Amino acid sequence: MSISTPRLPKMMIGFVVRRCCIELGRMPTSAEFATWANEGDVRLFGRPISEAEAGVILRHQARLVTAKGATPTEQYVEIDALAPNVVRLADVRARRAAR
Repeated sequence: MSISTPRLPKMMIGFVVRRCCIELGRMPTSAEFATWANEGDVRLFGRPISEAEAGVILRHQARLVTAKGATPTEQYVEIDALAPNVVRLADVRARRAAR
Protein backbone atom coordinates (compact mmCIF):
# COMPACT_ATOMS: atom_id res chain seq x y z
CA MET A 1 0.00 0.00 0.00
CA SER A 2 1.46 3.36 -0.96
CA ILE A 3 0.67 6.68 0.61
CA SER A 4 0.04 9.31 -2.01
CA THR A 5 0.99 12.87 -1.30
CA PRO A 6 -1.48 15.58 -2.25
CA ARG A 7 -0.77 17.22 -5.58
CA LEU A 8 0.48 20.77 -5.55
CA PRO A 9 -1.98 23.32 -6.92
CA LYS A 10 -1.46 24.72 -10.39
CA MET A 11 -1.63 28.33 -11.46
CA MET A 12 -0.92 30.36 -14.56
CA ILE A 13 2.54 31.92 -14.59
CA GLY A 14 0.79 35.25 -15.28
CA PHE A 15 -0.24 35.40 -11.62
CA VAL A 16 3.44 35.38 -10.63
CA VAL A 17 4.13 38.13 -13.16
CA ARG A 18 1.19 40.07 -11.73
CA ARG A 19 2.76 39.95 -8.26
CA CYS A 20 5.91 41.53 -9.72
CA CYS A 21 3.83 44.17 -11.56
CA ILE A 22 2.12 45.12 -8.31
CA GLU A 23 5.45 45.59 -6.54
CA LEU A 24 6.98 47.60 -9.39
CA GLY A 25 3.83 49.48 -10.30
CA ARG A 26 4.22 48.57 -13.98
CA MET A 27 5.05 45.70 -16.34
CA PRO A 28 8.65 44.53 -15.71
CA THR A 29 11.38 44.12 -18.27
CA SER A 30 13.11 40.73 -18.49
CA ALA A 31 16.02 41.98 -16.38
CA GLU A 32 13.70 43.42 -13.72
CA PHE A 33 11.64 40.24 -13.56
CA ALA A 34 14.76 38.06 -13.21
CA THR A 35 16.10 40.30 -10.43
CA TRP A 36 12.72 40.26 -8.64
CA ALA A 37 12.40 36.45 -8.91
CA ASN A 38 15.95 35.85 -7.67
CA GLU A 39 15.68 38.06 -4.56
CA GLY A 40 16.05 36.62 -1.08
CA ASP A 41 17.30 33.29 0.21
CA VAL A 42 14.44 31.29 -1.29
CA ARG A 43 14.35 31.58 -5.07
CA LEU A 44 10.86 31.99 -6.51
CA PHE A 45 11.44 29.28 -9.12
CA GLY A 46 13.62 27.06 -6.93
CA ARG A 47 16.83 28.34 -8.55
CA PRO A 48 18.09 31.60 -9.99
CA ILE A 49 16.66 32.39 -13.43
CA SER A 50 18.47 34.23 -16.21
CA GLU A 51 17.25 37.30 -18.06
CA ALA A 52 16.59 35.09 -21.12
CA GLU A 53 14.45 32.71 -19.04
CA ALA A 54 12.58 35.70 -17.59
CA GLY A 55 11.86 36.84 -21.16
CA VAL A 56 10.35 33.45 -21.99
CA ILE A 57 8.21 33.59 -18.85
CA LEU A 58 6.95 37.06 -19.75
CA ARG A 59 6.00 35.85 -23.25
CA HIS A 60 4.16 32.71 -22.03
CA GLN A 61 2.08 33.92 -19.10
CA ALA A 62 -0.82 31.53 -19.80
CA ARG A 63 1.35 28.49 -19.08
CA LEU A 64 0.32 26.36 -16.09
CA VAL A 65 2.91 25.68 -13.41
CA THR A 66 2.79 23.97 -10.02
CA ALA A 67 2.96 26.45 -7.18
CA LYS A 68 3.08 25.91 -3.43
CA GLY A 69 2.22 29.54 -2.79
CA ALA A 70 -0.81 29.80 -5.09
CA THR A 71 -3.69 31.50 -3.30
CA PRO A 72 -7.16 29.96 -3.72
CA THR A 73 -8.12 32.67 -6.22
CA GLU A 74 -4.99 31.98 -8.30
CA GLN A 75 -5.37 28.19 -8.47
CA TYR A 76 -6.32 26.50 -11.72
CA VAL A 77 -9.47 24.37 -11.51
CA GLU A 78 -10.02 21.47 -13.90
CA ILE A 79 -13.20 21.76 -15.98
CA ASP A 80 -14.41 18.40 -14.61
CA ALA A 81 -14.32 19.83 -11.09
CA LEU A 82 -16.91 22.39 -12.19
CA ALA A 83 -19.13 19.78 -13.88
CA PRO A 84 -21.84 19.54 -11.17
CA ASN A 85 -22.60 23.22 -11.69
CA VAL A 86 -22.52 23.16 -15.50
CA VAL A 87 -25.62 22.46 -17.57
CA ARG A 88 -25.33 21.75 -21.28
CA LEU A 89 -27.57 24.08 -23.28
CA ALA A 90 -28.28 21.32 -25.83
CA ASP A 91 -29.72 19.12 -23.05
CA VAL A 92 -32.01 21.91 -21.86
CA ARG A 93 -33.24 22.54 -25.41
CA ALA A 94 -33.89 18.83 -25.92
CA ARG A 95 -35.95 18.63 -22.70
CA ARG A 96 -37.98 21.70 -23.71
CA ALA A 97 -38.60 20.29 -27.19
CA ALA A 98 -39.78 16.98 -25.69
CA ARG A 99 -42.53 18.72 -23.69
